[in-house]
Amino acid sequence: MDLAKYQKVEIAVLGLIAPLSLLTYTILLLLSGEAVFWGRNATIIYHSNDAYFVSLLWFGVVGCMFSHFFLRPLKLIQYKLRKLILYFSMVLVCSGLLSAIVLV
Repeated sequence: MDLAKYQKVEIAVLGLIAPLSLLTYTILLLLSGEAVFWGRNATIIYHSNDAYFVSLLWFGVVGCMFSHFFLRPLKLIQYKLRKLILYFSMVLVCSGLLSAIVLV
């Protein structure tokens, strides 16, 4: 598989480093019972059960980034399975975003 240099950097940064950093940060916040939502002009911190619902947003973003920037260019898995991961991640993003809006 012959990839251009910018694609290798994109895979490394947007496909691995950014999702793993976001995943680690989200898990660390969840261990303390919190979740963060960054809006336009404000940062909202959710606690206890609300945090678990809002964290679905960030888990979905991690899944989307990993699927789009890592799995797609490397073609490690079948197209249908990658699309399934992407759709499941989008469901998580939508449910987490809805929770963040409703639970304010």
